[in-house]
Amino acid sequence: MTGGVEGEIMDMTFIYLVLWAGIFAVIFAFMIKKGWILGGGKTRPSARGSLDRNFVQGKWQEIEVLISQQKSSAYKVAVMDADKLVDYVLKAKVGSDGNMSDRMKKSQKLFSNYADYQNLWEAHKMRNSIAHDAEHEVYLVEVKKVISYFEKALRELGAL
Repeated sequence: MTGGVEGEIMDMTFIYLVLWAGIFAVIFAFMIKKGWILGGGKTRPSARGSLDRNFVQGKWQEIEVLISQQKSSAYKVAVMDADKLVDYVLKAKVGSDGNMSDRMKKSQKLFSNYADYQNLWEAHKMRNSIAHDAEHEVYLVEVKKVISYFEKALRELGAL
């Protein structure tokens, strides 16, 4: 007779385990959907084909404000933000597969002037230097040049 009671306890334990697993699955799915974990649910307007020009223009104005602060730290942030903004546009134009370099390679045909495409690469290289070299110094003349390259790229891509 003890087998019957033990069987009932095991059945109830199994039912509780399944119930709790279901509850955790629902909570986990909700957290993913909200973007709280695993990067899910992000609704940035970066899907291929959708480009929010108001978003781009607003971010570009923020970059111009950073440049006007005339601080080395603000210059670095401006270059980093301009690079991210171009990447946002590239994701909308050529898709989000791979990294920014992959998207830049795919985007060459979108540039009417090869020099502008090459200048974008130069600007991206400066961004990489800032991001990976703690001692990288930036100067206003240099920053204005690469920011103009980012701006020209955004215009060529139809985002500004």
